[in-house]
Amino acid sequence: MKKNKAPIHYNYIVRNISEDETPAYEAFIPAFNTICFGDTLEELEEGIRIAIRTDISDRRKAGKSIPSPDRNTRYSGKTVVRLGGALHECLALSAQVRNQSLNQFIKEKLESCVL
Repeated sequence: MKKNKAPIHYNYIVRNISEDETPAYEAFIPAFNTICFGDTLEELEEGIRIAIRTDISDRRKAGKSIPSPDRNTRYSGKTVVRLGGALHECLALSAQVRNQSLNQFIKEKLESCVL
């Protein structure tokens, strides 16, 4: 029988840190300024749960505040970025060469950096 796992109510960022064919992952939990590691995504997820539980317990014992859960934060998908004119022109021309909208071009560039 599968064990029911509690949902994780804090945001975290996962990064593949594998240097060869062996999988390895790290997760950063901003609310706690904590990093944890795992060889599989399942192991990493369990490590995230443990790190959060441990940090909350330590904070309670020390009388420190506990960050509010942030997993219910909704993001609109819109952001405004101020660019210099030269960079804006370079991005617009690069998008045009690829027959893409400026928005799609920038979105793909950002995804390749963070995902």
